[in-house]
Amino acid sequence: MRRRNLFLALTLAIFFATSFTDLKAQIQSTTGGGAWNDTLTWVGWKIPGASDDVLINGPVDVTGAECKNLQVQPTGILQNRSYTNYTLRVHGSITNNGVIRNYPDRHNLYLTVDGDIFNNGEWSNSYTYLTGSSDQNLGFTHEFSGYRLEDADPESAMIASTDLTFKGTKIDLKGGTLALSQGGKLYINGEWLYNGNIVGNGSEIYLLNNAFLERVTVDNVSVKGVINVFSSVAMEEESVIDLNQ
Repeated sequence: MRRRNLFLALTLAIFFATSFTDLKAQIQSTTGGGAWNDTLTWVGWKIPGASDDVLINGPVDVTGAECKNLQVQPTGILQNRSYTNYTLRVHGSITNNGVIRNYPDRHNLYLTVDGDIFNNGEWSNSYTYLTGSSDQNLGFTHEFSGYRLEDADPESAMIASTDLTFKGTKIDLKGGTLALSQGGKLYINGEWLYNGNIVGNGSEIYLLNNAFLERVTVDNVSVKGVINVFSSVAMEEESVIDLNQ
């Protein structure tokens, strides 16, 4: 009898510990939103920490924070608090189905991301830094229009899992690599892509509205249209420039 009771007690302990971990792992904002560091912003009144997955369901203002994985729902808005510039450190991945932006006309939102980024909405904040030590995937169904995207750890690659469209974005590879998908397309609309390697497999780059490349090596990629080069661009084997597009 004692063994059965002990077994039952251990089973219940494991169950409740697992349940508590699952509950702790994901924190949702209310649809009304608020400041990140305000308990009333969050369902259950717990401010997220570095190990928590976060769902943004309303307008949430970052006041300096961190989390694990982040998902912005279609009704969600992620932005800095209006007082000054603020940084959100994401130790996992970001999926944006809503809005990621600067507070309207007030300072800047900075993001550091260790994992993948997937954009299915508006992504227009000032600075996004890819800080992961492993390869990071980029997948866009909507254009990325943040002011600057920077590979802060060029030892790892940026891997395109879809076609990528950037509008008004300064892209700094920091000497790293952007790998395009097989037959994939990269659209750079305005601004530039700088300092790194673009590799593909029958892939294409389109430079639009005076966009240009600077200090870039291109391998197995076709560059289409009007080609603006600020400084050295090397075309490796299987790469071509097509001025007829």
